Amino acid sequence: MTFVLFFVGFYILIKAANVLVDSASWIASHFKISSLIIGLLVVGVGTSIPEFSVTFLSNLLAGKSAVGLGAVVGSNTFNILFILGFAAIVRPIVFRKEWIEEDLWWNVFAVALFALLAFFSINEGKETIIGRADGIILLTAFAVWLFYILHFASNEDDEKVHVARLLTFPLAAGMLLAGLAGVLLGAKWVIDGAISLAAFLGMSEAFIGLTIIGIGTSLPELVVSVTAARHGETGIALGNIIGSNIFDFLMIIGLSAFVRPIIFEPKLYLDTLVTLFVTLLLLFSMYIGERNTLTRKKGLLFVAAYCIYVWALIVRG
Repeated sequence: MTFVLFFVGFYILIKAANVLVDSASWIASHFKISSLIIGLLVVGVGTSIPEFSVTFLSNLLAGKSAVGLGAVVGSNTFNILFILGFAAIVRPIVFRKEWIEEDLWWNVFAVALFALLAFFSINEGKETIIGRADGIILLTAFAVWLFYILHFASNEDDEKVHVARLLTFPLAAGMLLAGLAGVLLGAKWVIDGAISLAAFLGMSEAFIGLTIIGIGTSLPELVVSVTAARHGETGIALGNIIGSNIFDFLMIIGLSAFVRPIIFEPKLYLDTLVTLFVTLLLLFSMYIGERNTLTRKKGLLFVAAYCIYVWALIVRG
């Protein structure tokens, strides 16, 4: 029964996230909030709602931080290698210079800061803890990034963000609440199912988080980025992934650690380094071969690299 709830929870989680994003889009448009803020907070951050709900609730309610951290780390590796790689195969992604110099470097900084805090936050020499002080540091970095984006980043509306057109404000508000409730319910079932699935398969909860949950919670990013790439909206395709990654490491983990300190399992050390390496790989790929472009060839290499990584995870267990 728990396994059934696991898959049903995943379905509810993804569907509820879509409802939440659509209703938030309409409300933002209704109050004439700028398209920049809609694109940043609804498209990029909005597609991270599944990761947020799983990570936050797994740590707060179940005390299973390995599931949540695995979901964030696994999701970010999947986002860059598979989603951007696949999107580039569909249509090469040409990066603007400011995207490379600003957004990609912010992504590297977010992962590197998390890795630094995770590796050196020791609780009396017994276990690695991402504590409340670390959470405040991550949340402060997120606030700085958000302030920078809203005040200094380019605000050219050359790409339109598609906004859902619901009928009335009360309906939009009601769907917003329903979407939030669905996300929380779906996340709870996913967490319970993941714990049971890990026990049944004899695998660690971190492994389930890195693979099944990490990939599953990235489905919104996959749909948005591939669709955007197919329509030539490269800014949305890239911004969705980069914004989601930064939000995951700074906001999601920061808030979770602030509410309840997170135990960081040693098994996740290597996977965090893999995520950092992958983030740097995306940055440096802009200077290799065809500059400022994620070509189809690079996309194929990214997807192949992700398949090798998953195979290594399976072998490791």
